[in-house]
Amino acid sequence: MRGLVVVLALVVAPIGVGEALGAGASQTSGPRFVLGVDAKSGQRYVQLTDRGGPVYPTADVNCDGHRRTITLTRSSNLGDRIVATYAVPPKVSEGMLRSAECRLMVPGREIALPRQQIRAAWSGQPQAQKH
Repeated sequence: MRGLVVVLALVVAPIGVGEALGAGASQTSGPRFVLGVDAKSGQRYVQLTDRGGPVYPTADVNCDGHRRTITLTRSSNLGDRIVATYAVPPKVSEGMLRSAECRLMVPGREIALPRQQIRAAWSGQPQAQKH
């Protein structure tokens, strides 16, 4: 009887691990983002990289319930990936820096932008004002 319990435990354990790995893999797949500051202009931006898929002329940023639109400044193909760069105006980026929670939204996708990544990329980087 004890041998049967050990065999069942060995058979069931890998199934549970496989399901856990599958869940983790689905969370990491999909678009990736980078927050940055253009070296020449000082403009803050969000760069979205995804395999295939369309590029949208705008994206929305929802921070603490306040929704703002950011515009596409450029896109390019990098192998099988598409890189879309969205300019983030000063008022929007300042709001993002003060917010507890932000999400980047494009049709069919909602991507969490962790607070610590926003601050690491943009705090201490004053954004250039266009005159």
